Amino acid sequence: MTAEEIFQEVLNSPELQTIFKISNENLECESFNTKSDYPVIEIIKAIINGQENHRDKNAIFQTIQKQIMQL
Repeated sequence: MTAEEIFQEVLNSPELQTIFKISNENLECESFNTKSDYPVIEIIKAIINGQENHRDKNAIFQTIQKQIMQL
């Protein structure tokens, strides 16, 4: 699976809508290659990118921490 396909699978998760209160309509507008207004979606992208680029978990975690600090 490509990063885009994985991203779309995650967006299709009903838990994403329920837990983070993101409407299905908004999720359908999200793209892997553009910045999202939802921080959680940007974190999901960071994880997928990190895995695809074979970054170690510490590097992925640091990326997530930086994104959280910018909130």
